[in-house]
Amino acid sequence: MDKNKVIFIVGPTASGKSDMALSLAKTFDGEIVSCDSMQIYKGLNIGTAKESEENRNKIKHYLIDVINYDEEFSVAQFQKLAFEAIDEIWQKGKIPFVVGGTGLYVESLLKPLSFSNTDKDTEVRDQLKKDLENYGAIELYRRLSEVDAKTAKKLSPNDTKRVIRALEIFYKTGKPKSELSDDNRQPSFDYLMIALDMDRELLYERINKRVDNMIFKGLVQEAMSIENFELQSMQAIGYKEFKEYNGFNLFEITEKIKKNTRNYAKRQLTWFRRYKEANWINAFDELTATKLVENFLKS
Repeated sequence: MDKNKVIFIVGPTASGKSDMALSLAKTFDGEIVSCDSMQIYKGLNIGTAKESEENRNKIKHYLIDVINYDEEFSVAQFQKLAFEAIDEIWQKGKIPFVVGGTGLYVESLLKPLSFSNTDKDTEVRDQLKKDLENYGAIELYRRLSEVDAKTAKKLSPNDTKRVIRALEIFYKTGKPKSELSDDNRQPSFDYLMIALDMDRELLYERINKRVDNMIFKGLVQEAMSIENFELQSMQAIGYKEFKEYNGFNLFEITEKIKKNTRNYAKRQLTWFRRYKEANWINAFDELTATKLVENFLKS
């Protein structure tokens, strides 16, 4: 019996994933599952570059505006909701397009993680948060590298939420998070991964212009209206930088957002190049993308 099929559109931020996905979904009667760790938040619209209401009405999108900005959200929650959305799309006889640049979200669908069911340990987590305040992110990352080098390599030292979670799992179970996830487990569906790429200087130019456009649209007001910069949602690029905003340093904040976004794009490219099955194409080559999807659906 043939497996159901899923198409992944991945790549760095500002590479045109949304535009490509909209075009392909329209051509192949698909619907889109957002694979973005920030677009799940209601009220954070400008800095997350959410698809317009107009386009979301043309092609149905899932996992956008799922929770309030003051709520926490985990990879395990994403995994559950994403599989539910994919099942719903299949039930309609349509093709799911999973679209986004959050690497761990993609990983959770391709290699379902058994560790996601590990219960939280509030006492351990609170202690780790205190250690973060007292000793800094680099120290926590060093600890993780000692007990779970494999997981540490997948994370940035600044991704303190996931570093703390990985340490919590180790302290609670006595086993590294990487050993509790089955890297050999295969998904229950067939999938095609299309990864978008472009000249690095062009990508950086697009990132810089996108940030300028966000500022023009009102990112300052959106970020400052939240006020609580300790929230999980406010740790994201485009929001956390405003913790230092004083009303007079907008240029410096804007340049910092651009730099952080460019660095994030580099990390995304590194992450997605791990997937040997990825079909890397020019981000503007819609014809090749169409052929890839066409052949995949026929196979």
